[in-house]
Amino acid sequence: MTSDPLIHDRTKNTEGEALSVSGPVMLINLFTPKPGLADKFVEVQSAEYVRLSGQVEGYIGNRLGKAVDGSGQLVNVAMFDSLANYNAWRASQLFADHMEIIQPLIERAAPGMYSVAYSAGTV
Repeated sequence: MTSDPLIHDRTKNTEGEALSVSGPVMLINLFTPKPGLADKFVEVQSAEYVRLSGQVEGYIGNRLGKAVDGSGQLVNVAMFDSLANYNAWRASQLFADHMEIIQPLIERAAPGMYSVAYSAGTV
């Protein structure tokens, strides 16, 4: 991914500790949409979840949350069955196309990749 001042990326997934990750992974991304564009971002991002289903190997699903404090902050949680499948999606044209669509809608994004340490329920 090219350097973008809108994105503070903490998803170094091909070196160091990431090499020992096995099993499902979560991408947690905090988005700050541009003023007046939060609803458009939710619309576009929701359509992307539908588009990903069945198109991306290892994609489990997403949740998108909206801050209740009026800040407009949004949080995306995406689940993949493995870091390798997440990395393959991120290197895909499908991902690049989506980034072109959402970048004009956001002031900032702060993604981070996490291994699953514990799981309960269906979220």
